[in-house]
Amino acid sequence: MRSSPSGPFDSADGKQGSDRGGHGSAAPTGAARGDPCDGCHECGLRCTSGVEMTRPEFGRIIEHLRSEDPARVGSVLEQDKRIVWFEDIGTEACLFYDVVHRGCLIYPVRPFICRLFGRVEWLPCPIGRPLEEVARGLELIQAYAQEHRGTFAHWCAEAGIFDFGQLTSKKR
Repeated sequence: MRSSPSGPFDSADGKQGSDRGGHGSAAPTGAARGDPCDGCHECGLRCTSGVEMTRPEFGRIIEHLRSEDPARVGSVLEQDKRIVWFEDIGTEACLFYDVVHRGCLIYPVRPFICRLFGRVEWLPCPIGRPLEEVARGLELIQAYAQEHRGTFAHWCAEAGIFDFGQLTSKKR
């Protein structure tokens, strides 16, 4: 499967594969790149299950997973994603959110909506850091909403991927 850019939805900052250097990443850390997030993962509490993505985004995620250490991928994907905030109140974290190390397994290729966290007024930084906002954010999200999207599980079923082992297999 070829991973190709999907136009304006490639990244919130205009840089395909932009990375703050999450846990386990070989990319420079946020501090090394001057990123205002500086390794902060507070927005990770917004990483909930059921995020929709486009087919090209799904393709980039599969390609990325196949380039990562299969043991690490399996470890993150098999974590209990239930996050309890208080008594019976909680949520289920995104499949790709590493609840142990507090980082995103697919950060460099995360879906467009994830790239907008902290970069548009309706998804502000949870600790109030002044981050550069995306130009035309509302226009971009309205166009993105018109794209055919599905959850990761939807695209996996469509692609015939039914177990985590297939996600890290180089063969298709």
